[in-house]
Amino acid sequence: MSRTLDRRSAILAVALALASAGAAKAADARFLGVSFQQPASAGLPVSGPLDEFRAVARARVVVPATWRKLSSKAGQARFESTQSAGCHYRITFTVTTRAAAAGDAQRRVEAGLPAQSAPYLLDSGVHGSRAFRVVRQPSGAGVRIDALWAAVLTRRKDIAPDGQVAWSEIRVSARSRAGDECHSGTYRQVLGPQLGDALAIARATLRFVKPIAGGDG
Repeated sequence: MSRTLDRRSAILAVALALASAGAAKAADARFLGVSFQQPASAGLPVSGPLDEFRAVARARVVVPATWRKLSSKAGQARFESTQSAGCHYRITFTVTTRAAAAGDAQRRVEAGLPAQSAPYLLDSGVHGSRAFRVVRQPSGAGVRIDALWAAVLTRRKDIAPDGQVAWSEIRVSARSRAGDECHSGTYRQVLGPQLGDALAIARATLRFVKPIAGGDG
């Protein structure tokens, strides 16, 4: 078994512990489980008896506990990762849902997040019906990393039109701060694999949310 699989198996075990009541303090000290949910205004309409609701995705990721959690908008989770005194990354996870044709999750993330060339692809993987990839983007100033995770959220006919399914996507944007000096090791050896680990075990579940007049539900 590769080191990557060994590492991700360990992270998955920690993630399961964090999801259970009475999670071990040791697990909690290394990783942080975070959930974030789409606002109702961004959800999909529901037909039939549940037409007063919107279908949204609730995502859960497990990230290093060393990442500092920042205030976030609805549907997002934001962090800051410090690699050194002169290198900091702001990281934003966003969950969305959209109706589209059924298909292969790996092809979906490849089309949704292409890499300029092989060296720009930092990580990728397929886990059952889920797929993800992590890509460094060409950038004239600082370091820019994007990531995309995709899976079918539901095939319910009262949510997805005939011939389509409801896809859930988790997009990640990581940027070095203006003026910071971040060498390639900070993203090839650290941040890129960390984002890959987070998306390798990410989950999204279907929720029905009733919109609130004058605001998000």
